[in-house]
Amino acid sequence: MTHAKTGAEIMRNAICVDTETTGLDPKEDEILTISIVDWNGAAVFDGKFKPKRKRAWTEAAAVNGITPESTEGLPAIDGFLPELRRIFAEADEVIGYNLPFDLAFLEEVGVQPRPDAKLADAMLEFAEAYGEPSESHPGEFRWKKLTFATEYVGHEWTGAAHGSMADALATLAIQKWIEANNG
Repeated sequence: MTHAKTGAEIMRNAICVDTETTGLDPKEDEILTISIVDWNGAAVFDGKFKPKRKRAWTEAAAVNGITPESTEGLPAIDGFLPELRRIFAEADEVIGYNLPFDLAFLEEVGVQPRPDAKLADAMLEFAEAYGEPSESHPGEFRWKKLTFATEYVGHEWTGAAHGSMADALATLAIQKWIEANNG
C-alpha cells in the first residue's frame, strides 16, 4: 500500500546560488567564486577560481574582498564546468538575489538552468513584499540591498556579506521568509 507524501517528506529540489565576480559585465569580467546551497541550506558547491583573462579588479575587490593575490594558485573554473552543469540540470528551481546577474555570468561559461526550471529572484520578490514604491520606475517596487533584506527578515549572517556562501545562505533565508509570509 502506498500513501501520499506529506510536505515534510517531499524534498524540494531547489538551489540557491551566488557569485562574486571581477566586475559587473559578464562579457568582460569573470567569476571569482560560486556558492550553491540546497533548500535545506547544505552546501552543494563552493568554488573559488583564478580568472583566465582579468589581472586586476580594484572596484570589485573593494566590495567582495577578493584580490588578484588571493586567487594565485587557485584553479580556473573550466575543470568545474561539468559539475556545475550537472547541478543546474538537476535543479527544478534556481533562486538568487538579483538572479539575472549570476545567471548571465554562468551563461558566459556555458552553465544554464534547465529550460523548465523555475527561476526565483529573491531581490524582486522581497522588493514587492516590502512594498516601497520605486521613484524612478512607477508601478514597480524599490530594490533593497541584500544586507537590508537580511536584517529585515531577521537572518543572522554565517560569514561576511559579499562572500558567495554567506550571500547564498542569506538569499535562501530571504526566499523562505517571502514564501512563509507572502505565499
